[in-house]
Amino acid sequence: MLKKTITGILYFLLSFQLNAQSILRELIDISTSNYPELEAKRLETEASRRQIQFERSGILPSLDGSYQMTYSTNNNITGMFFPGNILPISGPPVSENSMDFTYGSAASLLMNWSPFTFGKRDSKIQSAKFIHELAKHQESLSILEHQVRFTEAYLNYWASESMVRSAEKNKNRFETNLQLSKTLVDNGLRPGVDSAQFRSLYIRSKIEYLQAQKAAEAMMARVRELLGEDQQNISLDPSLGREISILVEEPEETHPLLQRSQTNTLIALSRKTELNRSLMPDLNLWGTAFARGSAILFEGGFNDPKDGLSFSRYNYGVGFQVAVPILQFARTSKLVQRQNSLISASEAYELQVERALERDRAIARVTLEKALESAQLAPEYVNAAEFSYQALQARYDAGLINLNELAQGQADLAKAENESIKVMAEMWKALLYYAAVSGSIDYFIQNLN
Repeated sequence: MLKKTITGILYFLLSFQLNAQSILRELIDISTSNYPELEAKRLETEASRRQIQFERSGILPSLDGSYQMTYSTNNNITGMFFPGNILPISGPPVSENSMDFTYGSAASLLMNWSPFTFGKRDSKIQSAKFIHELAKHQESLSILEHQVRFTEAYLNYWASESMVRSAEKNKNRFETNLQLSKTLVDNGLRPGVDSAQFRSLYIRSKIEYLQAQKAAEAMMARVRELLGEDQQNISLDPSLGREISILVEEPEETHPLLQRSQTNTLIALSRKTELNRSLMPDLNLWGTAFARGSAILFEGGFNDPKDGLSFSRYNYGVGFQVAVPILQFARTSKLVQRQNSLISASEAYELQVERALERDRAIARVTLEKALESAQLAPEYVNAAEFSYQALQARYDAGLINLNELAQGQADLAKAENESIKVMAEMWKALLYYAAVSGSIDYFIQNLN
């Protein structure tokens, strides 16, 4: 029974520790899912995917239906036509000018199909695919940038809350020393000015504590804004207070910024292909069926104007049309030359992005190495300052030193604690920076856990 109880307690503690270590990761996931800007990027990516489907649908024929009804003069045997998809039926002129009005009607089906486009359709589909890839890389880049912003804001919040706790400990030390000095003064072991000085220092520590709380609240507001969720509980991740020893495997993914630049080059090349293929012929297959109704008689005049509302003539036709842009070669060549310049410019931007990322990785690597070294020294710094303070406090209690020496020792301890918090925060920020320039927040999260 005892063994089962101990096992249950250990399991609970292990589960609690695992849950505690995943606080920041859970908040990053929530922020990625809920932030409005990222939702907009996801929708833009979906829109670009739909554009591919639209370009592919160009293989389908078009079929337009049309119907007309007119009430007009009858100076032509066919009456009047409105512009549209109905092919006009001409006829001989009437024998004399007439202002009599009659009805006319017409209906048609007009089909147009371009099954062969000599590569034009394929080039548009390919361009749409590259634009979709660009949208995906832009979405990935936006997600990475937001995750970095949110994590940095959370680290600032963690540091601010840690500063609050440090300020509270410092305030409590002053409060303890104030009570101690009163006792020593009452017993005649210390001058009365010591109590007054400790009270002044205690009040100042309370002010610093309130200022630290104000700074923490401001950081919390920033975190909540980037989280995109107002009801989510935001607590401190305990794993941020520990040292880290890198490392899991370094990321080898291509940075979304470089992927975006490479895709821009591919889009420029694809548009050049579109321009070249625009000089190819257009082949269209046509089919039509149309009917015409007119009250006008062949010899002129009419019996009943309403006779034109019913169809009296039917026609059908099929055929094909080939159109060659004979005089477009000169103009298109200028556009191709322009596109060549844009391709070269895109390749130059791509090279610049690659060089900038290499520089940033080198800086991030050195920054992380030095931050890790500093983080290893921070606990020793705090321990030494705390040991010194305790020794000074014992000497003050024994009447061997004055208040100023003890106050300086306490100030050194508070400074060491604050510097240690800053060093730990900078260490995590350095790791975050390294993950950001490597192209994936996962590297940071793996080391976090």
